[in-house]
Amino acid sequence: MNKVSYYLVVVVGVLTLLQFIPHAFVGFPAVLEHIQKGEINGSATQSMQMIWLYSSIMMLLSGIWMFFLAKPVLEGKHVARIQVLYLSIGLIAFGLGCSYIVQDVFNQMFFFTAEGILLLLAVTVFYKKEQS
Repeated sequence: MNKVSYYLVVVVGVLTLLQFIPHAFVGFPAVLEHIQKGEINGSATQSMQMIWLYSSIMMLLSGIWMFFLAKPVLEGKHVARIQVLYLSIGLIAFGLGCSYIVQDVFNQMFFFTAEGILLLLAVTVFYKKEQS
């Protein structure tokens, strides 16, 4: 059994779900405010709204999907391990990409890097293959 891996996946799933709430319900109105002030204008206005909506929905779905993957990870299922690995790589790449863009490692998106590292640990260091 992969209890540590299971708990890491669940914790990151919970955190991702919790992040969805301010992202969608605080962040989106902030985007609309920037558009209203003219700080975002032209064709970028619709694009920014669509990007924000998409990222909010994907954050919610990613958190939910981690709950679906947690039990198979606990049981040592390879297919779940690979999916969590892909999620971890995506989160790490996003977080590091944001760090590169803003030229600061500990920026507001660093938390995604930390989540990705936790998931990576869940499917590498703390992971044991299923018992046959």
